[in-house]
Amino acid sequence: MYFEITNKYRELTIWSIVFLLLLSLPVRFYFLEKYQSETAIKKSVSISERSMDILARRGKITDRNGEILAQDIPSYEIGLEISKFSFNPEEISKISTLLDIELRKLKNRISKQGKKYLILKRNASVEAFLKIKNQKIGGIVGYKKYTRAYPKGAAFSQIVGVVNTYDNSGIQGIELSLDSLLTGTNGKKKYLRTRKNKTIKSFIENPSHGEDIRLTLDADLQSEAYDILAKTVDYHNANSGSMVVIEPKSHEILAMSNYPSFDPNDRKNIVTGTLENKASTDLFEPGSTVKPIIVAAVLQSDNSIEDELINTSPGYIDYEGFITKDFKDYGTQNLSQIISNSSNVGMVKLCDKVEAEIIINGFYKMGFGKYMNEIFISTREGYLPPVNKLSKRDKVSLCYGYGLQTTLLELVSSYSILYSKGKSKPLSLVFSSASEENEQIISPELSSEEYEQIISPELSSKMEKMLTAVVDEGTGRRAKVKGIKISGKTGTVKKIGNLGYDEQSLNALFVGQASLGQKNLIVGVIIRDSQDNGNGGGDVAAPSFANFINKIH
Repeated sequence: MYFEITNKYRELTIWSIVFLLLLSLPVRFYFLEKYQSETAIKKSVSISERSMDILARRGKITDRNGEILAQDIPSYEIGLEISKFSFNPEEISKISTLLDIELRKLKNRISKQGKKYLILKRNASVEAFLKIKNQKIGGIVGYKKYTRAYPKGAAFSQIVGVVNTYDNSGIQGIELSLDSLLTGTNGKKKYLRTRKNKTIKSFIENPSHGEDIRLTLDADLQSEAYDILAKTVDYHNANSGSMVVIEPKSHEILAMSNYPSFDPNDRKNIVTGTLENKASTDLFEPGSTVKPIIVAAVLQSDNSIEDELINTSPGYIDYEGFITKDFKDYGTQNLSQIISNSSNVGMVKLCDKVEAEIIINGFYKMGFGKYMNEIFISTREGYLPPVNKLSKRDKVSLCYGYGLQTTLLELVSSYSILYSKGKSKPLSLVFSSASEENEQIISPELSSEEYEQIISPELSSKMEKMLTAVVDEGTGRRAKVKGIKISGKTGTVKKIGNLGYDEQSLNALFVGQASLGQKNLIVGVIIRDSQDNGNGGGDVAAPSFANFINKIH
């Protein structure tokens, strides 16, 4: 009995083993096919495994309408494998001519000992590579890559920025701040080849291209702003100029330009000081352009003084031991006339009665001294002095624009509150990013309920009327444009030198609004150190504003 049971178990065990062996055969065959085919092939035909990157394209940067401001174009790194080169003088001369390399320098580079590979040209065009390739010069090789191109040139370079020529990564402007979105991920091609260079099998990992960035800039407005600045700076023999244009309803930046600038496609000839986007980083005292802002802050805190008359005779005032002057004796003036005539004496007498906290808080609420990190480029926040350290003289000086600092972008942003029914909203420069799959809005539109109310809508309307009077009958007359409602404020500001304020070194300013049918534009202009044909806000910056509006409407 025991013997029979033992035999049955033995028989069952044997059949189980046979079954498992039979089952393992297809698994083994699958494994060999799936995972060891390459090894088997390599052993049988002596092949090699190679791989190469499939370059990802960097995303484009465009204006609001899709005009290309920056894009990758195909190019080649042209090199020379020394071991395959004949050192034939005629071929060296051909390389020199075709690649525009000085012959003497080329000979020196080729003759250096220990070099196996020599880069002849990093960012050669496709046409340049094909020309030299067709010469059949031994050792010449080309590696496909991408080169960054900027079709709109100098007018956009300080905003768009540039990339590093070695690895195409952003080093300035939007190219730097949104580098992580613009940069793609390279793909890879792996392939097996025989000794006879026959491809047996290949595997491809597709690249993931960078995202495209759409800015709020309008290419036409930006180009016109740049051209107007260039003509203004040259005509007045000035140091530089900047212009900012925004749409008050959306608070989108439509143009932000500086002159002089640099050509991002020709970096060998960049002049020192032209890389900076001065519109958002250059600090200055704003002078009389802040008079409407202070009047608005004072009226918001106490509207009972709206109809107050202030005697500004005899055209100057000795306040706390310092003399403050007007252009002439304007006599008794109301607040609108003080702004229209740009009366420093009137502002001193107005602010003498106002607490320092109201003035400092008024500036801060209107956007001064706040960092603009939402526009994705380098900016500097303005400077406001600590309220507890203000003397009486310091306090009144603030009211006609001395003792604080701002940038043109910050100043224009402040005016947007005056022109937007008293509501504040952050400015925007980047509209969206888009990959091959979708578009992501970066600067979403807020509802009007989400804006912060800084001054009342009624006061905003009154301030706009005061600013219209500046152009109609005050210091801003030369900002007039026939058939268009213009309002705004001039400013002429002495700059600080080594020995204090310099009477000969001035910033000329104008900030105002043009009503162009269904669309309004707020435009700020600064011209620095004008030497010829005038130097003030009324005769330098205001005409520049008018010329710009005339060109675009």
